[in-house]
Amino acid sequence: MGLLRRLLGREPAWVERWAVYPGEIGAGLAMYNIDLGAVEAAPVARLPQRFDVEFTYTGDGASGMPADSELGAIHALDEAVRQALRGVRGAMVGRVVTANTGRITGYLPEGAAAPALPDIPELSATGRLEPDPGWSRVREELTPNGWQRNIMEDNQVVQELEGHGDRLSQPRPVEFLAYFPDTDRAEAAAQELRDLGFAVTVERGDEADFVLQAIRRDAVEPPALHEVTWEVRGVVERHDGAYDGWGCMVQA
Repeated sequence: MGLLRRLLGREPAWVERWAVYPGEIGAGLAMYNIDLGAVEAAPVARLPQRFDVEFTYTGDGASGMPADSELGAIHALDEAVRQALRGVRGAMVGRVVTANTGRITGYLPEGAAAPALPDIPELSATGRLEPDPGWSRVREELTPNGWQRNIMEDNQVVQELEGHGDRLSQPRPVEFLAYFPDTDRAEAAAQELRDLGFAVTVERGDEADFVLQAIRRDAVEPPALHEVTWEVRGVVERHDGAYDGWGCMVQA
């Protein structure tokens, strides 16, 4: 936020950027659907009240995730809550499902009443309104960690490839890029990656930095893809480099 806006007490609206990523709660699988724009804006002073909508579902009988037949009802509840919050100048920020339960979270202006919920019998939704001016739930529970952000970045590339009809299971040369402040750290990272089977080059960049390019033949099908990218990212960051992601040619 700019200094002038801070001095005037104004807050810009964030740009919604919704992302889906997995996690764990306790020992169970959790699936998050979060507005990353809200995460980056948190806390927002004009929205000091948190509105949580909790619901239950039958699930798929194994993972604790919703059954396919229940997704329509959950999406309908999502949209109803989103519109109700917007109607009182609030905002929905995320949803989490795990162990046959779900929770939708949004924030409301001071003094706004809890909006009414739709009657969706199979979900048994209930709402709760309470003060949360620091957006503690967003900062402590809904903010993705490094592993989850890595998955989201991977999935953006995967979606692009799928949009061009890519066969993700087909091995192909996959290129990684990273940037380093000096040649010593770049070469140290390069050697680690060579030991992992990558063909690596290090060249001076245009901005007094050093560019590392690492290429290895791999499939790009999740979830195995995430392990590969996380390993490369770890090598780069361990040597104070800036990881710049990966790319490859479409295998149609």
